[in-house]
Amino acid sequence: MENNFNQETQRIPQPEQQQHRRRSRRQKNGGCAGTVVYVIAVLGISIILSLAAIFVANDVFAFVKENAVKEITVSENTDLLSVAKQLDDEGVINYGTIFKLYVRIKGDNEGVLAGSYSLNPNMDYGQIIDTLVNASSTETMQITVPEGYSIAQIKQLLLDEHVCTEDALNEALNEYPFKHTFLQNELPATEGWLEGYLFPDTYEIYKGNATVVDTINKMLNNFETKYDADIQAGAESLGRSMHDIVTIASLVEREAQADSERATIAGVIYNRLNNSSEFPYLQVDASVLYGLGRTSGTLSEADLASDTPYNLYTKQGLPPGPICNPGYASLYAASHPEQHNYYYYVAMPDGTHLFANSYAEHEANIVKSNAAQAAAAANAEGSSEQ
Repeated sequence: MENNFNQETQRIPQPEQQQHRRRSRRQKNGGCAGTVVYVIAVLGISIILSLAAIFVANDVFAFVKENAVKEITVSENTDLLSVAKQLDDEGVINYGTIFKLYVRIKGDNEGVLAGSYSLNPNMDYGQIIDTLVNASSTETMQITVPEGYSIAQIKQLLLDEHVCTEDALNEALNEYPFKHTFLQNELPATEGWLEGYLFPDTYEIYKGNATVVDTINKMLNNFETKYDADIQAGAESLGRSMHDIVTIASLVEREAQADSERATIAGVIYNRLNNSSEFPYLQVDASVLYGLGRTSGTLSEADLASDTPYNLYTKQGLPPGPICNPGYASLYAASHPEQHNYYYYVAMPDGTHLFANSYAEHEANIVKSNAAQAAAAANAEGSSEQ
């Protein structure tokens, strides 16, 4: 009896054992439930992310989007990032933030030419960007490039006339490798390499970024035509290259206001170049101004001492290249300079110059010029007061 009782007693679970077994069952049940919840959460998040990816991909690549023309008007000084909200608001795209991210990843936040654009929601992001950045137009316009304009001035003229965006213009002027024979020695294309060769004239052009290279090409073609046999013959007789002739012509263009004095001023430049031991510096004010990024104004002592390659008061010989885009008369004068003994000139109020072959005579001319300038300023002040 005693043995049986002990065996039965051993078979009856003790309270602690029963509690442990119940806890184990709960833990197993809780673990299963937690796993189910986790799996459901992961699946839910995956589905949400998948749907978001599908919607974003559809917006970026326009897999299934409505076909409807949307007209948007872009204002001045707008780039692709700035136009994203407008595209979103007008329903061209659905996610302006994604569009901005797309532009940043591609690294092409280019300017957009002001104007109206017809866009369609079924266009992908690439097509939308291409339409905005490379828009062309059937609208033509006339622009006149004055003689003596620098590239910087021509650029501003085109921008003021809303011909194209600044980004497109910079690319055409500074990066596009134009194939003209006379430019081959100037390659590779760099900033300012076309200075002197954009012939001043009136042009009929198309508006839009897609045609800006064609616009610049027209100016270069015109230069090639205008640099004719007479100018080439004159350059050869002087032993000067085209680059020299265009550079000298640009100095003449900016210094001469009277057509009758172009060849005379060209003669002064050649006299100094041919007598460099006595006259090592051309001392052309217009070149100093160009080096300072200016086109006019009085030069100070600091300006005359400025350290630029175009300061012909401190640098000998010709400047590195043209300082503007000269017209035919100045090109002809540079290739057919007047023969004389002048080495100096000083400007008068009416734009003409007093020429001298000695420094003493030049000093006397400076006195005359200063007196005339003062009298002209006094007359102008008196007229404004009346």
